[in-house]
Amino acid sequence: MFRAEGVKLVKDILSSGGKLKYIFSTDDHLGLPPSVEQQFIKISEADLQKVSLLSTPNKVVAIFEIPKESSPTFESELTLALDEINDPGNLGTILRLADWFGIKEIVCSTNTVDVYNPKVVQSTMGSISRVNVYYGDLPAWCAEAKSKGILLAGTFMEGDSVYDLKPCKRLLIMGNEANGVSTEIENLLEEKITIPAFTEEGPESLNVAMAAGIIVSQIAGLSLK
Repeated sequence: MFRAEGVKLVKDILSSGGKLKYIFSTDDHLGLPPSVEQQFIKISEADLQKVSLLSTPNKVVAIFEIPKESSPTFESELTLALDEINDPGNLGTILRLADWFGIKEIVCSTNTVDVYNPKVVQSTMGSISRVNVYYGDLPAWCAEAKSKGILLAGTFMEGDSVYDLKPCKRLLIMGNEANGVSTEIENLLEEKITIPAFTEEGPESLNVAMAAGIIVSQIAGLSLK
């Protein structure tokens, strides 16, 4: 099971079919569907402070069942792959990004941070209920995607400019915050993508979630031309 806090986040997960186990709240007028009445438990402000992980608790703490594991389909024009992303905030932001651009699947290496980590859940702002996230053998999934005619692309400090990309079906791999894409995955890639710097005096690199936003936006824009 996993926890979610806040009225909007809990309602988003419920509206997307999330299986509720318990919902604890200081307010019994939340506008929740009647179907959750049996799982509703009213608590005091003091108890909410005790069970909340937020510095400023937001009325509701809910416990949901983790969905049963399944397998990615690689049917979309763009699928994201995460190679050992460690920071919960980065994963949560990438899920929100995927949700914004209509990306329905993210595949993750087994050493990527757990999508049900409370910090990830909160930072998705509800997108966790609309994007399917899979954990498993990333090299094997790369091979499966390639067998379906999907281009394997990764992000690097040097490579083809993101502004020169051609439209095609891609599996886009984002690498670890400190070390980038692993050597094992790099050896499988058919395309290396970089975001060219516009000044030599700027930072050495971009945050992985920020880089994902720029590249995904550019790839998504190809379909609009």
